[in-house]
Amino acid sequence: MGSAHPWTWLGVLAAWAGAIGTAHATETDQYFAIGKSPRDSLAVLDEKVNREILGALELVNRGAWDSTSCEDLAYRVHQRFRISGLHKIELWAEHTPRIERVPADDAYARFQKEDSVYRNDRLWDWGLTFGVKATFNVAGVHMGADKLSHFFQTGWKYHELFLEDRQAGVPEREALERAIQYGVETERSSLGLATTGVFSFGDLEANYQGFLFYRSLCQTENPRLLKTSEGWRLTRPFDWREYISPRFDESYYNSAFTPKRWSEVRTNLRRDYCPKLDSEAFREHYWRYSRFPRGADELNARYVQELIARGELPRQEDYSLWAACGRSRPDFGSGEVAAVGGSPGPMPRYETPRFDDAILRPVFELAGGGFQGARADWNALLRMRFQLRETVVPEDAWDSVRTPEYLLWASLDGTLAMTPGPLGGGLRAELSHADLRLTPVEQRFELNDAADGGMLAVGVVLAPARLTRFLALDRKLGVTLSAAGVRARLGTSLGERQRTRVFASLALEALGYKAALHLSELDAFHGVHVATLAAEAGAELLLGERFRLGLVLGGRAELGLGWSHGGRRFSAPSDLGAYAEGQVDMTRHLRLFVRGQLDALHEPEPGRLLSTPALLAGAAFRF
Repeated sequence: MGSAHPWTWLGVLAAWAGAIGTAHATETDQYFAIGKSPRDSLAVLDEKVNREILGALELVNRGAWDSTSCEDLAYRVHQRFRISGLHKIELWAEHTPRIERVPADDAYARFQKEDSVYRNDRLWDWGLTFGVKATFNVAGVHMGADKLSHFFQTGWKYHELFLEDRQAGVPEREALERAIQYGVETERSSLGLATTGVFSFGDLEANYQGFLFYRSLCQTENPRLLKTSEGWRLTRPFDWREYISPRFDESYYNSAFTPKRWSEVRTNLRRDYCPKLDSEAFREHYWRYSRFPRGADELNARYVQELIARGELPRQEDYSLWAACGRSRPDFGSGEVAAVGGSPGPMPRYETPRFDDAILRPVFELAGGGFQGARADWNALLRMRFQLRETVVPEDAWDSVRTPEYLLWASLDGTLAMTPGPLGGGLRAELSHADLRLTPVEQRFELNDAADGGMLAVGVVLAPARLTRFLALDRKLGVTLSAAGVRARLGTSLGERQRTRVFASLALEALGYKAALHLSELDAFHGVHVATLAAEAGAELLLGERFRLGLVLGGRAELGLGWSHGGRRFSAPSDLGAYAEGQVDMTRHLRLFVRGQLDALHEPEPGRLLSTPALLAGAAFRF
């Protein structure tokens, strides 16, 4: 199966924008996969999880590992699976070509519209904005990618709550029940009934099994992570067969629904699946699950049944396929098999990811040039950019996810005007234009498709700041400080199979502080920075190993609200800008460029629009 086209990843942005700080609510449909069992992805998922664990250990071991506690290391492991509201492993499982999914990518749109048990005639089903997940096979169990986010994210929340309660003196059994109750509340609210109209018992099972995984990392007896004289190491690899069960499959361990959602699901079940109940595929499916070995820890399943018996949760059997068809669930018998997914055999040996670069890798760019201007004999162009990036696991050929987790960058653009001094006494220098941008922290997430070079990057920016000086626009100093922002970049990458690249990016910065001082009116503006929206698009052509031609078009708009003229009059000034830049890369470190730009200030209270064009040319040196 091929991976999804990179432009389809735009849908991830909508999911991510509403998901920061919590798991986003999605649903899954395993009924469709009965009789269409996809290829077992056990080995692929085991490799993925173990690589992420070993990657976290490698980064810690390259730093102050001796002062890192096991719980701190467990948190670093957790970060490998989620960042900035994005569930990295879930998105990876949905896009990597190494996992076979049902339906296939090219049939997914038809599945959503014509085959899903959640299809309906609503004009817009906001509860299913993020769609219905495809199904894949892990050790003989059908599950959706949403179970991965429940396992690694909500499971971590269970782990945190459990530790807090135990440290407060709560007995272990009560602390476990409280963690499960937290999961129950999420299914009643943001991750279930209140959003999608679905209460997933399968999600509760995935939550609890994820908790067991995190508990295994640092438990006192036989912990999975162990500190040695040479650093932290993984004592035994992760194996999904320790945690997977048919309770991850919602065609077997079915969900409950709101009345409206159940009416729609029940109609679809009756139409599509009641006639198939006695077929060989359906009987084999439920018979095999009924003989699945029980796990070592069944606390979640037993406690959920207690809550149902007490009337605190809906009766699960009332929403089953059998109930929809007006039949009683058959007794498929019970039994045990030797092991989940067959004989486990010896565990594979997973190699620790290696890092070729330093953990913190700086990149510095210095550019200069010049031109003659109308108001000066000569203008010297200045450009400096600095970026500090944390090294993470290198991108694999098959891996659709890489995660530069923290970035620090700053840039300075400006011109230094050279004019004759008084009475011809040499040249006088004046900084007529400066634009300094600083981003203290950016957490960024990237999806990469090795097959066609597709790339999607989204990031959360904390406290971005901008200082400006435009003497041509009568601004002596401008300050803009935002609380936070988001950025996204979509395109294709240059490589051995990609000689051309196109890209588009969008940035939005949120509320903050804004001030501007003018030469003619001190304390000209003071108030709130509402938002900054910046967009950029470009194309590149790689003509040789290093020789590259590029064209970039961009613009930005910044709006403020406040008071001008000493705080006496309300004003809503806006900063506007547009630019076009042609680039030629001569070597790895040298870039020539020509840039045309237009900067403008609109100040409605004084009733003025100031603008200045500029044509810049120069060379950039990158180190």
